[in-house]
Amino acid sequence: MLILRSQSPRRKEILQSLGLHFQILPLPIDETSLHQETPVSYLERVTLAKLGPKPENSEDIILSSDTIVVFQNKILQKPADESEAFSMISVLSGKTHQVFSGLGIMTKNEKIFDYDVSEVEFHPWNKSEILDYIKICKPYDKAGSYGIQDPNSPAKNFQGSYSNILGFPIRKFFLYHTLWSRFL
Repeated sequence: MLILRSQSPRRKEILQSLGLHFQILPLPIDETSLHQETPVSYLERVTLAKLGPKPENSEDIILSSDTIVVFQNKILQKPADESEAFSMISVLSGKTHQVFSGLGIMTKNEKIFDYDVSEVEFHPWNKSEILDYIKICKPYDKAGSYGIQDPNSPAKNFQGSYSNILGFPIRKFFLYHTLWSRFL
């Protein structure tokens, strides 16, 4: 069985679009950043923690992912409220930032971590444009306070993988197809 350790509707949609058969069994973990932890170190720690214990069945594969928005080497987490969402989008307005999505794959015998990175440039929005977006899209469950797929997203353009920005590093996932292709 392929087990996805995520409640993200976007990750679920991506895996379904590939025709994969999987079960969603998320585990709650602490996603607090550690003091002086680099973005990639954080991403690896959280992505691997989401995998949980090794599967007991040798046929099972556990899959996890985590996505972070990084600006000037600082992680922008999910906003706690409207004020925090406004602050994040304001900081990113008119600038380029990176989106990292980590991939964790675990079988009974191995544990893999990999990640992809994409760049996103924001429109130079004013206060009312930012507030309108927050009111309409309510980006409280999204790293960096936005979704590239949202109508009227603050994202102007991007380089790299769209699915990576959505929250799943599909290019990296395909590198490990020998592990999961039997679930098609």
